[in-house]
Amino acid sequence: MFINKRRITFGIAFLGMSYLNAMTFDFGPLDKSSVLEVELKTNGSFALQGIRGNFSNIGGQIKFFPSNPNLTDGEILLDARSLRFGYHRTNTDAQKKDWLNSDDHPKIAFKLKSLSNIVWKERAVFAQAHGSLSFKKAKHDFSLPVEIRYFRAERKKYDGKRGDLITIKGEKTLRLEDLDMVEGAKLGEISNAVSVKISLVGASNRVRPLLPTRLLASP
Repeated sequence: MFINKRRITFGIAFLGMSYLNAMTFDFGPLDKSSVLEVELKTNGSFALQGIRGNFSNIGGQIKFFPSNPNLTDGEILLDARSLRFGYHRTNTDAQKKDWLNSDDHPKIAFKLKSLSNIVWKERAVFAQAHGSLSFKKAKHDFSLPVEIRYFRAERKKYDGKRGDLITIKGEKTLRLEDLDMVEGAKLGEISNAVSVKISLVGASNRVRPLLPTRLLASP
Protein backbone atom coordinates (compact mmCIF):
# COMPACT_ATOMS: atom_id res chain seq x y z
CA MET A 1 0.00 0.00 0.00
CA PHE A 2 1.37 3.40 -1.01
CA ILE A 3 1.57 6.00 1.75
CA ASN A 4 1.89 9.64 0.77
CA LYS A 5 4.36 10.93 3.35
CA ARG A 6 3.99 14.51 2.18
CA ARG A 7 0.25 14.47 2.87
CA ILE A 8 0.80 12.95 6.28
CA THR A 9 3.45 15.55 7.11
CA PHE A 10 1.19 18.36 5.90
CA GLY A 11 -1.72 16.97 7.90
CA ILE A 12 0.33 16.79 11.07
CA ALA A 13 1.62 20.33 10.52
CA PHE A 14 -1.92 21.59 9.89
CA LEU A 15 -3.20 19.98 13.07
CA GLY A 16 -0.25 21.42 14.96
CA MET A 17 -1.01 24.94 13.73
CA SER A 18 -4.70 24.55 14.57
CA TYR A 19 -3.71 23.29 17.99
CA LEU A 20 -1.75 26.50 18.62
CA ASN A 21 -4.17 28.94 16.97
CA ALA A 22 -5.90 31.53 19.10
CA MET A 23 -9.63 31.74 19.61
CA THR A 24 -10.99 35.28 19.40
CA PHE A 25 -13.69 36.26 21.86
CA ASP A 26 -15.73 39.48 21.71
CA PHE A 27 -17.17 40.99 24.88
CA GLY A 28 -19.82 43.03 23.07
CA PRO A 29 -22.39 40.35 22.07
CA LEU A 30 -23.02 39.19 25.65
CA ASP A 31 -22.11 42.39 27.48
CA LYS A 32 -25.28 42.18 29.58
CA SER A 33 -23.83 39.02 31.13
CA SER A 34 -20.58 40.80 32.04
CA VAL A 35 -20.09 42.72 35.27
CA LEU A 36 -17.39 45.25 36.05
CA GLU A 37 -18.00 46.53 39.56
CA VAL A 38 -16.36 49.47 41.30
CA GLU A 39 -16.60 49.81 45.08
CA LEU A 40 -15.66 53.06 46.77
CA LYS A 41 -14.75 52.94 50.44
CA THR A 42 -16.09 55.68 52.71
CA ASN A 43 -14.66 57.25 55.82
CA GLY A 44 -17.68 56.31 57.89
CA SER A 45 -19.87 59.40 57.50
CA PHE A 46 -22.33 57.46 55.29
CA ALA A 47 -22.65 54.17 53.37
CA LEU A 48 -20.60 52.21 55.87
CA GLN A 49 -20.56 49.16 53.59
CA GLY A 50 -19.12 51.19 50.72
CA ILE A 51 -20.65 52.50 47.51
CA ARG A 52 -20.92 50.02 44.63
CA GLY A 53 -21.27 50.95 40.99
CA ASN A 54 -21.16 49.17 37.63
CA PHE A 55 -20.14 49.93 34.06
CA SER A 56 -23.01 49.05 31.71
CA ASN A 57 -21.12 49.48 28.45
CA ILE A 58 -18.34 46.86 28.11
CA GLY A 59 -16.62 45.95 24.84
CA GLY A 60 -13.35 44.80 23.32
CA GLN A 61 -12.00 41.35 22.53
CA ILE A 62 -9.41 38.84 23.64
CA LYS A 63 -7.30 36.34 21.69
CA PHE A 64 -6.94 33.26 23.87
CA PHE A 65 -4.63 30.34 23.21
CA PRO A 66 -6.20 27.31 24.96
CA SER A 67 -3.03 25.26 24.59
CA ASN A 68 -0.64 28.08 25.47
CA PRO A 69 -2.44 30.65 27.67
CA ASN A 70 0.64 32.81 28.28
CA LEU A 71 0.36 34.06 24.67
CA THR A 72 -3.08 35.54 25.36
CA ASP A 73 -3.62 39.22 24.54
CA GLY A 74 -6.49 41.60 23.87
CA GLU A 75 -8.28 44.71 25.06
CA ILE A 76 -11.18 45.51 27.38
CA LEU A 77 -13.03 48.75 26.59
CA LEU A 78 -15.27 50.69 28.97
CA ASP A 79 -17.44 53.75 28.45
CA ALA A 80 -16.72 55.96 31.47
CA ARG A 81 -20.11 57.65 31.04
CA SER A 82 -21.89 54.35 31.73
CA LEU A 83 -20.66 54.04 35.35
CA ARG A 84 -23.59 54.19 37.78
CA PHE A 85 -23.74 53.97 41.58
CA GLY A 86 -26.64 53.66 43.97
CA TYR A 87 -26.48 57.36 44.87
CA HIS A 88 -27.42 60.17 42.49
CA ARG A 89 -24.83 62.52 43.94
CA THR A 90 -22.08 59.92 43.47
CA ASN A 91 -23.20 59.36 39.87
CA THR A 92 -22.83 63.08 39.20
CA ASP A 93 -19.53 63.54 41.05
CA ALA A 94 -17.97 60.50 39.35
CA GLN A 95 -18.23 62.14 35.93
CA LYS A 96 -16.59 65.44 36.97
CA LYS A 97 -13.07 66.54 36.03
CA ASP A 98 -11.55 65.59 39.39
CA TRP A 99 -12.78 62.03 38.89
CA LEU A 100 -13.46 60.35 35.52
CA ASN A 101 -13.62 63.57 33.48
CA SER A 102 -15.81 61.61 31.08
CA ASP A 103 -16.68 64.60 28.89
CA ASP A 104 -13.06 64.85 27.75
CA HIS A 105 -12.07 61.19 28.21
CA PRO A 106 -15.08 58.89 27.68
CA LYS A 107 -13.00 55.77 26.99
CA ILE A 108 -11.19 53.58 29.51
CA ALA A 109 -9.10 50.76 28.05
CA PHE A 110 -7.11 47.88 29.49
CA LYS A 111 -4.62 46.46 27.01
CA LEU A 112 -3.77 42.87 27.94
CA LYS A 113 -0.27 41.92 26.87
CA SER A 114 0.38 38.56 28.53
CA LEU A 115 -0.44 36.07 31.28
CA SER A 116 2.15 34.80 33.75
CA ASN A 117 2.36 32.50 36.80
CA ILE A 118 -0.14 30.15 35.17
CA VAL A 119 -1.63 27.47 37.40
CA TRP A 120 -4.13 24.83 36.26
CA LYS A 121 -6.87 23.70 38.63
CA GLU A 122 -9.15 21.19 36.96
CA ARG A 123 -10.79 23.11 34.08
CA ALA A 124 -9.69 26.60 35.17
CA VAL A 125 -6.59 28.67 34.48
CA PHE A 126 -5.35 30.95 37.26
CA ALA A 127 -2.81 33.57 36.21
CA GLN A 128 -1.52 37.11 36.58
CA ALA A 129 -2.71 39.34 33.75
CA HIS A 130 -0.27 42.06 32.67
CA GLY A 131 -0.94 45.10 30.54
CA SER A 132 -1.57 48.83 30.51
CA LEU A 133 -4.56 50.86 31.67
CA SER A 134 -5.42 53.92 29.57
CA PHE A 135 -7.29 56.24 31.88
CA LYS A 136 -7.92 59.93 31.22
CA LYS A 137 -4.68 61.28 29.73
CA ALA A 138 -2.22 58.66 30.93
CA LYS A 139 -1.26 55.02 30.58
CA HIS A 140 -0.49 53.03 33.70
CA ASP A 141 1.18 49.66 34.05
CA PHE A 142 -1.52 47.38 35.39
CA SER A 143 -1.80 43.76 36.49
CA LEU A 144 -4.31 41.67 38.39
CA PRO A 145 -4.92 38.01 39.22
CA VAL A 146 -7.52 36.32 37.01
CA GLU A 147 -9.43 33.07 36.70
CA ILE A 148 -10.24 31.92 33.15
CA ARG A 149 -12.71 29.21 32.18
CA TYR A 150 -13.52 27.92 28.68
CA PHE A 151 -16.90 26.57 27.55
CA ARG A 152 -16.87 24.87 24.17
CA ALA A 153 -20.01 25.31 22.00
CA GLU A 154 -21.91 26.98 24.88
CA ARG A 155 -22.70 30.29 23.16
CA LYS A 156 -25.86 28.90 21.56
CA LYS A 157 -27.50 28.64 24.97
CA TYR A 158 -27.23 32.43 25.41
CA ASP A 159 -27.99 34.07 22.07
CA GLY A 160 -28.69 31.16 19.70
CA LYS A 161 -25.44 31.60 17.74
CA ARG A 162 -22.69 29.06 17.14
CA GLY A 163 -19.51 29.57 19.15
CA ASP A 164 -17.57 29.07 22.36
CA LEU A 165 -17.65 31.10 25.57
CA ILE A 166 -14.89 32.29 27.87
CA THR A 167 -15.25 33.79 31.35
CA ILE A 168 -12.65 35.96 33.05
CA LYS A 169 -12.89 36.87 36.73
CA GLY A 170 -10.57 39.02 38.81
CA GLU A 171 -10.32 41.53 41.63
CA LYS A 172 -7.90 44.30 42.56
CA THR A 173 -7.74 47.21 45.02
CA LEU A 174 -6.39 50.52 43.70
CA ARG A 175 -5.70 53.98 45.05
CA LEU A 176 -7.59 56.90 43.55
CA GLU A 177 -4.43 59.03 43.49
CA ASP A 178 -2.74 56.40 41.30
CA LEU A 179 -5.47 56.95 38.71
CA ASP A 180 -4.97 60.73 38.41
CA MET A 181 -7.88 61.40 40.75
CA VAL A 182 -5.89 63.15 43.45
CA GLU A 183 -8.55 65.77 44.13
CA GLY A 184 -11.23 63.12 44.31
CA ALA A 185 -9.14 61.17 46.79
CA LYS A 186 -8.99 64.23 49.04
CA LEU A 187 -12.73 64.39 49.48
CA GLY A 188 -13.59 63.87 53.11
CA GLU A 189 -16.38 61.35 52.52
CA ILE A 190 -14.50 58.95 50.21
CA SER A 191 -11.32 57.12 51.18
CA ASN A 192 -8.38 56.61 48.87
CA ALA A 193 -9.07 52.89 48.24
CA VAL A 194 -11.23 51.62 45.39
CA SER A 195 -11.98 47.96 44.72
CA VAL A 196 -12.49 46.69 41.16
CA LYS A 197 -14.11 43.35 40.41
CA ILE A 198 -14.50 41.90 36.92
CA SER A 199 -16.63 39.05 35.67
CA LEU A 200 -16.51 39.11 31.89
CA VAL A 201 -18.15 36.84 29.32
CA GLY A 202 -16.68 36.66 25.81
CA ALA A 203 -18.18 34.91 22.79
CA SER A 204 -16.43 33.46 19.72
CA ASN A 205 -18.00 33.10 16.28
CA ARG A 206 -16.78 29.52 15.82
CA VAL A 207 -16.44 26.32 17.82
CA ARG A 208 -12.94 25.12 18.61
CA PRO A 209 -12.06 21.65 17.27
CA LEU A 210 -11.86 18.88 19.84
CA LEU A 211 -8.08 18.99 20.17
CA PRO A 212 -6.26 18.09 23.39
CA THR A 213 -6.23 20.82 26.04
CA ARG A 214 -6.71 20.72 29.78
CA LEU A 215 -9.46 23.36 29.54
CA LEU A 216 -11.72 20.89 27.74
CA ALA A 217 -10.85 17.89 29.88
CA SER A 218 -13.30 16.33 32.29
CA PRO A 219 -13.01 17.67 35.86
